[in-house]
Amino acid sequence: MAGDYLESGAIHFTGLGNGTDFDSIIQAMVQAQSFHKNRLETWKSEWEEKQTSFQDLNSTLLSLKTHMESMDRPSEFFSKDVSSTDEDVLTASADSSASEGNHVILVDQLAQNKIQTNSTGYANSTTNINSTGSDQTLVLTYNGEAAVTITIPAGTTLAGAVNMINKDADNPGVRASIVSDGTYSYLQMRGMDMGSGASISMAGSTLSGYDDTGGNWDINQANQNARIRVDGWPTTSWIESDSNTIADTIEGLTFTLKSIPFGQSNATVTISVSNDTEAITENVRGFVDKINEVRKQLIDLTRFDENMKRGALLQGNYGLQMISTMLKDVTSQKGVGFDYDDDIMSTLSQIGILTDAEEGSPTRGLLTFDEEIFSEAMKDDPAAVASLFSAYFEGDTNSPNFTYESHVQGVTQAGTYAVEYTVDGSGTITAATIGGQTATIIGNQITGPAGTDMSGLAIDIVNTSAGTYSGEVRLKLGKAGEMAESLKTITSSVDGPLHILEDNYQDIIDNIGEKIDHETDRISRMERNTRNKFARLESTLSHYDSIMKSLDSQITSLSAK
Repeated sequence: MAGDYLESGAIHFTGLGNGTDFDSIIQAMVQAQSFHKNRLETWKSEWEEKQTSFQDLNSTLLSLKTHMESMDRPSEFFSKDVSSTDEDVLTASADSSASEGNHVILVDQLAQNKIQTNSTGYANSTTNINSTGSDQTLVLTYNGEAAVTITIPAGTTLAGAVNMINKDADNPGVRASIVSDGTYSYLQMRGMDMGSGASISMAGSTLSGYDDTGGNWDINQANQNARIRVDGWPTTSWIESDSNTIADTIEGLTFTLKSIPFGQSNATVTISVSNDTEAITENVRGFVDKINEVRKQLIDLTRFDENMKRGALLQGNYGLQMISTMLKDVTSQKGVGFDYDDDIMSTLSQIGILTDAEEGSPTRGLLTFDEEIFSEAMKDDPAAVASLFSAYFEGDTNSPNFTYESHVQGVTQAGTYAVEYTVDGSGTITAATIGGQTATIIGNQITGPAGTDMSGLAIDIVNTSAGTYSGEVRLKLGKAGEMAESLKTITSSVDGPLHILEDNYQDIIDNIGEKIDHETDRISRMERNTRNKFARLESTLSHYDSIMKSLDSQITSLSAK
C-alpha cells in the first residue's frame, strides 16, 4: 500500500496490511496518558510565577531599604539653607544641629602658608650653585619638625638642588621650585601647611647664601592663622585656626574663609541659617511614595477580584501577610524609644501621614500625606519632626537619678528599657537591672547584660544616696531607621521570610519537576512498548494478508480449469 511503512528502532507506521492508522491510535493514547503530566506542568508554572513575584517584591523592598537608609540620620533628613551676604569673603554650611538665625562674622585675616625666595639669582636653572669643590648642606626646619639635613654635592645645579629637596625622604612638607624675574632664576621654598606654626627655617645651612642670616631670604608671604570674631565674640581677642575652614565655633556650622577685599584690613559678613522646608518635605514625600510602591505591590498580589470572583496570585499567602503587617506596624505605631507623653511628636499621624481606610477609595490601603498638617508641624517644632523620622540611636532618660552614657553600634537595640538600682549606706550600688535583667555594675556605671537587646547599653548613676531608684532609658530610632531595620530583617538572604518562602517554593518546583520527569519517562516507555506491540500486530496481519492473497490466487486458478 503506497505510503505505508514500518521502521525498526523509532517504530512508526500508518497502517500496513489492513489500512488501520495505528500511528494516530498511539498518539491519541499518548495524549490521554499525558493528562497528569500536563497538569503537573501547569502547576509548576504557577509556582514559578509565584516565585518570580517574590523576587520582584524583594527587589522593590531592597529599593525601599536603600531609600530609607539615605534619610535615617538627622544630617541626611534635616536639610538647612545657609546664605552669606558676601560669598567672595566667606561661605558656610550647616548640618541638622544648626539653629535658625543670623550670625555676624568679622574676618580679620585668612590662614596662609609661608613662601620665601632666596635672594641669590642665577643665569638659569642649570647654573652650578655649589662651586666650593666639596659637599655643602641645606638644613631645613619646618612646622615644628626635627631639622632635616640635605647634602648638596659640589657642582649641583639649581634644578638639581630643587629635585634633591623635593625627593628627600625626610622632607617635612616643604616644596621647592624655581622662579624667574625674566633675567635671573631663584630658589623658592613653599610650606605646604597653613598656620602660625608652619614656619620655615634654614638656620645651620653651610651652602653659601642659603642660611637664614644676612638677608638671604625674601619673605613673599608670612605664615599665619585665620582670625575671626563671631557675633562680636571674643571681644578683645580672636578665634584662630590654622585652616580657612573653621568648624565648631557655632554648633552645626562650618565656615569657609575665601578672601578679604583688596585694600581692606578686614571684612564683615552676615550668615543666615534657615530650615530648608521644601527639601525636608520632599524627603517625606519620598518616604510616603516608596512605602506606597511596596503596599501597592502587596495589594495587587493578594487582592480578591469581586468581578472575576477570583483571588490574585498570592491571595492568602501567610508570608506576604506577615510582611504587610510588619510594614504597617512601622507606619502606624509610635517610634521606637519614643514616648507619647514626653515627646512632642511620636507617631506619623501627628504630622499628616495616615493610611487611607475608606471603602471604595482608589488609594485604600495606601499612605496619604497631608502637607498642610506637615507644614504646621514644621512651624511648631521642626526638630521634633526631624527626630521622628531620623533619630538614630539617640539616648535619653526620664529620671534625674541616672543618665544615658553610650551604646554599642550594631549590638544595642533601640527601645525603651526599665532601669532599677539599689544603693547601700556607703554609696555603693549593690544591685541593678536594665529591662528587667541583671545589669553589670562597674563603679557608678551599669551596663546591659550580654546576649540581650540591652547589651552594650551603658548608664551613669548620678544619685548614689542610699535607696532604690527606678526609671526608664530610651534609645530612639526614627521611622526611616526603623523601616530600614525591618526591611533588613525581611530581605535577609539568610533567614528573611522572603528568602525562606523562595527556598520553599523552589523545593516545591523541584519536586514537581521530578514528577514531570517521571511521567515523561513513563509515557515514553508506554509509547515505545505500544509501538512494538502494534508493529508485531502489523507484521502478523501482513503475513496473513499474504496467505490470503496466495489462497485467492490458487482458488482463481482452480476455477479457471
